[in-house]
Parts: sequence; structure tokens; C-alpha cells
Amino acid sequence: MALYLIESASVDADVVVIKFGRTVKISSLINPNFTVQTTAATPVAINSPFAAINTISDFNQISRTLRLFWDVQLTSGQEYEIVVSNIKDAVNETIPTEKIKFTKLDDATPSTITSYSEPVYEEILIEDKSVRTDAFSTVQILAKNPNFYIASVDPTNGDFYLDNSYNNGRVTIEFNARPASNFLNAKYFKAQKKKIQRTPSRWETVDANISLHSWKPEVYIDFPSNEATPVYVTSNKEYFETGYKYRIILSKDIGI
Repeated sequence: MALYLIESASVDADVVVIKFGRTVKISSLINPNFTVQTTAATPVAINSPFAAINTISDFNQISRTLRLFWDVQLTSGQEYEIVVSNIKDAVNETIPTEKIKFTKLDDATPSTITSYSEPVYEEILIEDKSVRTDAFSTVQILAKNPNFYIASVDPTNGDFYLDNSYNNGRVTIEFNARPASNFLNAKYFKAQKKKIQRTPSRWETVDANISLHSWKPEVYIDFPSNEATPVYVTSNKEYFETGYKYRIILSKDIGI
């Protein structure tokens, strides 16, 4: 998927702790999706490496942290990798496989993590997974129109390696009905960006312009160009900065 799956991980004699870098579906946190094998040219799989996962006690949804408890004895000095696969994100799409590589050591810290694979970001990342139909679930909206939902988004949810000048900085959100004009402001459509890095970073608010098509049910979020004096929807400008990821958060209170 667009975002890396594993933000950090630690391995010791008793437990593996994995902190996910994005929201994952709890139903995909099952033992078959966490396998262990040697890193030899011909890998040897370890049968049933972990105790049965109990997501109620082993997974913290707030911190997105999962604990896996070893159920086997590994060989000292041997390099292994934990293969994390078939994990689903919040919109039920499969996140690409990632691996945690470590070596078993018989000392105070029997197993130490050495590395794990993650995607290499060469361009920008657009993260707007908050733009989804289940954002419209409040009683207020259901009372207004139970069929009000997002029909499509451009760029597609989770797109990455997007051109810096993609669509002149415009993100289009098409609803199945025209939202009321009083919702067309930053209180209901929040544009943000955050630097892609391993250390924690904060989401920064982006001063985007928000508008509605004259007759289509389309809302436009126009990002500013990367200049001292930003411009909007202008050709031959850069709008999405390399090394950053972007997202748009929609309020559940948007209505028609």
C-alpha cells in the first residue's frame, strides 16, 4: 500500500513487538499472516512460531502495537526474518509484505533486531484514506440523507509516487449529491501534510482553497504551490513537495 506497514519493531526472547505505521484491520491480525523463516538462500520455515494471537489483549488499537509471543525455541546465532503479509488497511486493501530481520543471540537480549524491509520513497505520498464512505455515519447525516456518500476521489485513495505538479494541485472529491455550500471551508475539509521520516513528525495544516463545481456534485481542494507567494491551479508549478505525504480529513457533519 501507499504507506509503509511497519513503523518500528523489537524482538526478544519472549515477545515480538510490532508498531504499525498505519491503521490496519484487526481481522487480518491472524497467525498465518506472521510467519518466520531463515534468511538462507533456501529459507527454512519455522512451524507455528507464535502462540495464538488474541487481538483483545495483544493489540493496542490506539498505539497500533501488536505483541507476538514466541512458541518455539530458535537456534542461537541463526539469522531469521519475520514475514508480515496479507495485512489489510482501513479500506480493506492488502498492504504489501514487509519483513523484520533479526539474529537469535543467547545473552541478556537473546534476539536483537537488525533490520526490516520497507518501501523506499522516491516521490511524494498522497495519504487521504480518511476520505471514505464510512466517514458519513453520524445520526445527523443519516437523518438528512441516508444515501449521501463519496462516489470517487482523484487522485485515488492512497496514491503515491505522484507527480509534484499533479492536476495543478487539485484534489477532486465527487459526492453522489451536492453538499451544502456552508460546508465548504477548512472546518469541514482539512488539508494537511507531514514529512516522511522514521522519527515522529507532526501533521501541518495546509492553506488549501475549497470550492464546489457550478452544477456537478464535486468539491475541489486546491493545494498552494511551493513558493514564497503561493498560487493555486496554475500550470508549470509544483504543489506536492517531495518527501512529504498529504491527507485530507472530511468532517462527518458534512451534509446537503
